[in-house]
Amino acid sequence: MVGYEIVSQQRRFQMSKSPNPINYINNWESEIDRRSELHVAYDDKDIVKLFQSGEVLISLRGGNLYKSLGGNNNVTSLDDTKSIALKLDLGQIELGESKYLFASHCRIANFLQPWRSTFIVNSPVIRNRRISPKGHPGDGKFEMIEFSMSLQQSMIAYRRSKSGDHVPHPDIKISRKSNCKIKFKKKQRVSVDGKTVKFSRDFSMSVIPHAICVVLN
Repeated sequence: MVGYEIVSQQRRFQMSKSPNPINYINNWESEIDRRSELHVAYDDKDIVKLFQSGEVLISLRGGNLYKSLGGNNNVTSLDDTKSIALKLDLGQIELGESKYLFASHCRIANFLQPWRSTFIVNSPVIRNRRISPKGHPGDGKFEMIEFSMSLQQSMIAYRRSKSGDHVPHPDIKISRKSNCKIKFKKKQRVSVDGKTVKFSRDFSMSVIPHAICVVLN
């Protein structure tokens, strides 16, 4: 039996808004019976699909979160019968009547100046770059990273982001949130886990803490 229980989304939101915030990092690892037959996620989009299909424990074999967690194609195991499962947060963004889930990141970009972007990050590593060096995928919060620099400065920051040295920077603002609302003057391009989904001015975002557990393979 798996040594944890996935609570309902409504309950999770109530927990995240409680006066005494839960320290999710303290229990984001679980020891479980090792299983050979788990549904497999090969990238971040697969994580969301499996979560939406009702899976609570999956095998993770690729994607941004896989790299952030140190995946190296070896099973994370204690011995022949036990493994370590990691409880990961998921993010949700609401655009009008539409809702989208993301596993690693959401990007909100200025259409004419795409280097002026806001990243909502659940994975420290995005496309082999440490966009959020101090981020954690199981702490019940996301990192909001706002880039408001010039094109030249953004190119320098992009090069440095491979090692995470692009921060601190006066034109890069980082904050940690469990939910937020944003409104822009003009419509922005919105992408979730690398896929453009919509253009919008108004955004509402929240975290689903410890939504799904993964075993690295």
